[in-house]
Amino acid sequence: MSRRSGLEDWAEPFPGAPILRRLDTPTEVVVDIAHTLPGPAGFTRADTLPLRVRAGGILLESTMPGTLHAWLRIADGRWLAQVCVPASSANGCSQLDLWLWVESANLTRR
Repeated sequence: MSRRSGLEDWAEPFPGAPILRRLDTPTEVVVDIAHTLPGPAGFTRADTLPLRVRAGGILLESTMPGTLHAWLRIADGRWLAQVCVPASSANGCSQLDLWLWVESANLTRR
């Protein structure tokens, strides 16, 4: 899986007080996916979905393990955490890394 974070082109405007703080060693965290990603607009019964969607769709749990890689300061003073959450399809045949920007309230250390 890719470990490319998307931060390769960041130019720090104030090196003495960095806006982007990369961690030397990623930290294991638990991400509250239920509050990080938008929820469904309505309820869909699983038995009404095609099998290809139920088996091949990405499996998201309410909380998922991930690794914290960086902190980014928002212009209003808050901090966002850049986390990498490994995910797979429901049948386990496909995997990918979800690179997410998460508010600190939606993270806990593992």
